Amino acid sequence: MSAIAPDIKVRPKDRKEGHPHPYLHGNFYPVFEETIGDEGIECEVIGKIPESLRGSQYVRTGPNSLHVADDGVPHHFFDGEGMLHGVYFEPGNEDEPIRARYMNRWVRSEIFKKANKYGRMNLTLGLVMAGADIFWGVLLWHFWYRLKAAFFKVKNFGNGNTALAFFGSRLLALNEGGKPIETSVPSLNTTGEYFFEEEEEEYGEKKEEDKNTLEKKIKESTPEVCTAHPKIDPKTGEFIFFSYRFTYPFMYYSVVAADGKHIVWQEPIKSLKKSIMMHDFAITPSYSIIMGVPLFISTKHKKEGKPVISFDPKSPTRFGIIPRYYDSTKDEIIWFNSRACHIFHTANAWEEKDEDGKVIAVCLTACRSERFISDINLWQPTNTGGYGGGKTQKEYEREYSAPGSGSYATQDPDAAYMTLFRFDFKTRETQITTLSTASSEFPIINFNRYMQPDLRYVFGATIAPSSPGVAVKFNGIIKTDIQAVLKRRQELLSSGLAENEGGEGCWELGAKELKRIEEQTGQIHIFGPHIYAGEALFVPNSPREDGKELEEDDGHLLVYVYDERQMENGLAKANKQVTELWIFDAKNIGQDIEPVAKVRIPRRVPYGFHGLHVTREQIQANKDMLERRNRHH
Repeated sequence: MSAIAPDIKVRPKDRKEGHPHPYLHGNFYPVFEETIGDEGIECEVIGKIPESLRGSQYVRTGPNSLHVADDGVPHHFFDGEGMLHGVYFEPGNEDEPIRARYMNRWVRSEIFKKANKYGRMNLTLGLVMAGADIFWGVLLWHFWYRLKAAFFKVKNFGNGNTALAFFGSRLLALNEGGKPIETSVPSLNTTGEYFFEEEEEEYGEKKEEDKNTLEKKIKESTPEVCTAHPKIDPKTGEFIFFSYRFTYPFMYYSVVAADGKHIVWQEPIKSLKKSIMMHDFAITPSYSIIMGVPLFISTKHKKEGKPVISFDPKSPTRFGIIPRYYDSTKDEIIWFNSRACHIFHTANAWEEKDEDGKVIAVCLTACRSERFISDINLWQPTNTGGYGGGKTQKEYEREYSAPGSGSYATQDPDAAYMTLFRFDFKTRETQITTLSTASSEFPIINFNRYMQPDLRYVFGATIAPSSPGVAVKFNGIIKTDIQAVLKRRQELLSSGLAENEGGEGCWELGAKELKRIEEQTGQIHIFGPHIYAGEALFVPNSPREDGKELEEDDGHLLVYVYDERQMENGLAKANKQVTELWIFDAKNIGQDIEPVAKVRIPRRVPYGFHGLHVTREQIQANKDMLERRNRHH
């Protein structure tokens, strides 16, 4: 059963047609009902759920607006409180098929609870990104919400709507506006906030003077904010994150040990001269990579007729390489420049070493676009009844050069291509090589092999062809063999046959060669008309019984899929909505290959962002931690 929970004071508006805003229309519209109780709803399973998932849980978060913007009011894809949607694969008996249960919960963060009780507490990104013509109105709204939040003593603006991480026996719901929100598994109930407070192994045994020192340290530190995309080193267990600010210093960097001790804490990145909206970053065994994309945050943009947050195509993208254990008082930041581009998400990063073991280059793979994808910015009402901020009609009609040609200025500026960035320590040159001809996002790898130079596969969500005034959607899965492309790249460079040698794209294979390699080595599965999804999460198989190492792509891909034929005029046709969790064999995702299992969820799961696989052992660790805490309190 599902229902609107008794503590939810806000009620959705009865609508006779879909919301006019592209990111509140159809399956982007929020759901208010939550599953009743902690057990969730049992789901029909078609096929056989892999044994590697037994006793574990797949969880995905995404924006789910509590206060839905009125028709005609600016809104943004990233706006909305967090809601978790999970499928728990029951342990059961090992000789029986795995059963699946679905559960969903609002992320009941501090700002959520106060917004639910007293009304909206913060400025929406839709208003922030709106044009300069309403700048002063936005500024007044900003001051009003700040006063309101101060009156109701809101300290944490994080709403958990973007991504998830598991650290310190906690499932953390993340949003780059505040603290992580702690969540229990498999129930998905919110259990508090967590900002890496150092503690002894057992609750209540920390010395009083240490506790006072910690409280003073946290009180005097910078605002408690964590990126939505921290990195966890698979070998050391270290949790590495950054946060950006609107005032100088514009960024801070931290490293927390696996046991929760602060190794690097809130170190300022002083050489950043402007506030930037940096969504992701990357790490190697020795370094962290700051991505200074020219998506600047400044009220001065009003003079240029631009929104507060604006992409500057005339400014280079800067990549800062810092030691993992960065000390701002003595360590140098090595800066590399590339032509202006935008990066939402990284896939992998690694080091190249010479024969003596000295690092000679750092490499990064990421989804690169020529600008901030404009159709994500469908935020502002226009006089034509649609929403402005996206691609222009002329841009839709234009013919673009193929990826891999090196002609970046004539490529589709909103296409996001998997790309290699190689930062040469000797020449201080940034070398760019396109790795795929398909526009995709949400890159996923086998995270057990993160930071390894021989990592071979990246799984991405293919971006569906766009049209004016329509939200960005994802219509398939692509598997890119990056090693095949890099091998061919090296062959062409060594033989002097690189098609673009000497030009801006001199490290590219050439469009035809890239397409040929991709057709030979890549795999792609497009879901079909009317069917859309999002990020496909890789889950490795269980260890082999013979003790042999698993191959990199030994595992499965999990993705929520929704058939939009269940919609009419932007509204759900009936209460009996179905979303499916498709489970693919990661080794075989070709067009004619069906998922090995489909979990039929008798509910609508709105489109969202990032997911996480929580293992059976992690679920138990979370239960043990919460039991210790309850005994102490």
